Amino acid sequence: MATIEERFGMIERSVLEQAGAEAQKLLDQAWEYKDAAMKKAESDVLQELYSRIQDEVADIHTSATRSVSQKESKERQDLLLRREEITRAVFEQVRRRLLEFTHTPAYHQLMEEIAGELGARCPLEGTVVMVRREDYHLAAKIGGHFGKNVRILADEAIKIGGIKVMNQSSGIFMDETLDSRLEDQKPWFYSNSGLTIT
Repeated sequence: MATIEERFGMIERSVLEQAGAEAQKLLDQAWEYKDAAMKKAESDVLQELYSRIQDEVADIHTSATRSVSQKESKERQDLLLRREEITRAVFEQVRRRLLEFTHTPAYHQLMEEIAGELGARCPLEGTVVMVRREDYHLAAKIGGHFGKNVRILADEAIKIGGIKVMNQSSGIFMDETLDSRLEDQKPWFYSNSGLTIT
């Protein structure tokens, strides 16, 4: 039979073994907890970094989109200004050529043709015919195409040439000036010149 000391030794070893096993178990749990905590902390840090990167990418994208939009807007505005310059230059050149045309016999013939057409459409008494001041010398020829009591006036608003007719009593107003015809060509020019901006 074992002595008390041997029994105490056995109990002590048993307790120490059991305590060692418990300590090892606690140590293993501590390591598992530490690993889990580290993985969670790592995951949280990665998630936060990913979120920050996504925010920065979104900010960069927004900034780039805004920058591109501003540049496109400025380029569009520059193109519109350039188109207007070209249009003005083209129409100014046409205006000069029309003014040159007004010094030819063909223009005088055109004025008589216009007066004949307008006179046929408005042979009413009290008609007022307006011409460019430089064309006032054609008043007698033009007036012959209209009814009685026609008045021929010089109109400062007519810069290139042609005729305007007005009869207040019948509410008639007709504009057959080269000025208005030239102005009427602008929409056609914008549509067909190839200077459209999209």
